[in-house]
Amino acid sequence: MSPRQRNRWALMVPMVLLLTACASNVPKELGENLPEAPTRGQVRSAPDDYRSQQVRWGGDILSVANLAGSTEVEVYGRPLYKDGEPAPDGGDGIRFLAKISGFLDPAQYKPGKRLTVRGRIAGVETRPVGEFPYIYPVVDAEFYHMWPAYEPPDRVWARDPYYYDPWWPWGPWGPYRYWPY
Repeated sequence: MSPRQRNRWALMVPMVLLLTACASNVPKELGENLPEAPTRGQVRSAPDDYRSQQVRWGGDILSVANLAGSTEVEVYGRPLYKDGEPAPDGGDGIRFLAKISGFLDPAQYKPGKRLTVRGRIAGVETRPVGEFPYIYPVVDAEFYHMWPAYEPPDRVWARDPYYYDPWWPWGPWGPYRYWPY
């Protein structure tokens, strides 16, 4: 390989890495955010008004129940980031049911993991949570994506730039704290 080719590769590799770092990591099946989509609260209060509208919801998995031919996932709703990933906290606190065709392994889709679904609203179901009857909005999921466990970002320790002292610990006059004493 000639030096000229090496220089080209030396320029191309960082550029490719830079471009892939800037690429969006939205799963293709989830698509973009739906600005006109109803919220979980709106669907819960007036389910017939929003039947068969498309939504993109997500949150923490609470339980998984495999039925004949489909799986019901109970999800504690959370707000979604721009890429569709559920935030680790916050939200309206409304649970919803995601009906997914096929089998989902409860060992893999276990409580505490995060899930985002995209599908159409099928109505509501009332089920007990403890002894309280709870109204669940139901989504017939067309696409779904499970996210890795949330890890908070590392804490960045930065020194205050206005407190910078280049002569620390003594100062500009030697080991004496205050000049001239």
